[in-house]
Amino acid sequence: MKKKNKISRGTYHYGFGILLFILLILLTIIGCRQDYTPKPDGYFRIDPHQQIYQTVKKPEFPLTFEIPQNAHWLIDSTHTSSTFWLNIIYPRYNATVYCSYLPIDEKNKTRLFTESKDLVYRHGVKAEKIQAQIYENPERHLYATLYSLTGNTATPLQFTATDSTSYLFRGALYFNTPTQSDSIAPVIKYITQDMIHLIETLQP
Repeated sequence: MKKKNKISRGTYHYGFGILLFILLILLTIIGCRQDYTPKPDGYFRIDPHQQIYQTVKKPEFPLTFEIPQNAHWLIDSTHTSSTFWLNIIYPRYNATVYCSYLPIDEKNKTRLFTESKDLVYRHGVKAEKIQAQIYENPERHLYATLYSLTGNTATPLQFTATDSTSYLFRGALYFNTPTQSDSIAPVIKYITQDMIHLIETLQP
């Protein structure tokens, strides 16, 4: 009579150990699983505004004014003998104020002023509100308007400045990447003060 084969005690413990090890791995994998939630894109860092300014002055440019030291400026090389384009660049905020200098006379003054105003109110389609702040200094023959555009517009700030007889100087702020008005509100506040300072220090 044949005897039944018996699994040895050592083999039994070995098989049980493998099974226990696999179960532990499965429990570990299940326990470590977490639902992935995509994180929103981060906004650029906003530093406190530094009230330190530098003078923009170039022999070939007809005006001088002051801009903050954390910005730099560049004259567009495509300017003509009388018309100039100048960019005020904010590297930290990825923003640029595009400026243009236009000579005026009695023949083109009305047309240029009208066109400049139209460039601002053209953004009224998306702007929730356009607020105009007037600056006048008759002693210096300086008359300016600062436009604040609220809402998700392409440009939240624009300005025009003139002596009413010889030139029209205008600028418009643009961010180089798509932004939300709420996220850039502090930056707009800083640059608004810079534009006011630019106007107040503007001179031929």
